[in-house]
Order: sequence, then C-alpha cells, then structure tokens
Amino acid sequence: MRLGLKAFARVAWLALLASPASVFAQGTPEERRACTPDALRLCSAFIPDSDQITACLRQKNAELSEPCRQFILAGMKPSDSSGSVGARGRIAR
Repeated sequence: MRLGLKAFARVAWLALLASPASVFAQGTPEERRACTPDALRLCSAFIPDSDQITACLRQKNAELSEPCRQFILAGMKPSDSSGSVGARGRIAR
C-alpha cells in the first residue's frame, strides 16, 4: 500500500511520540517547535534514533530553518572549559 505525504507525516509523528529516546522528547519545547518540521523533512529515515537525528540535522545545517539552525549551532559550541554543550543544552563531561 502506498502512503500519501500526509499519511507518512502522521506515521512519522506517531513514531516520534512513541519513542522515549526521541530527540524531541528530550529537547525543550522551543527546540521541539523549531526542529520537528526539519527533522521530519530532512531526517525522517533516522526516527526514532535521537543521536542519528541530531547528527543528520547537523550535517544538513545549510538546509535547516533558521530557528532550528540556531539551536543546532548553539549545541555545537563549547560553553565553558569543563565540557561542551550538547544539542539539548546539557553539558557533556
């Protein structure tokens, strides 16, 4: 059976909601609002693997919407000398 674009989007959205490891379940509401459309459009093949989605979004930086790009770039910059900030704003040590 061939799924239309709307049906595919619904299935992808349900997969996101069902996955406790999803990047969208871990990010802030602002990050989810900014990056969910880009993740569905550019990185749906990696749902529900949050690490793969994050890597995909970083790799496709030039294609991201401006709000999502801001979060992705902020997550790639070190915040201090004790560690670096991850895509969800957590310090990795």
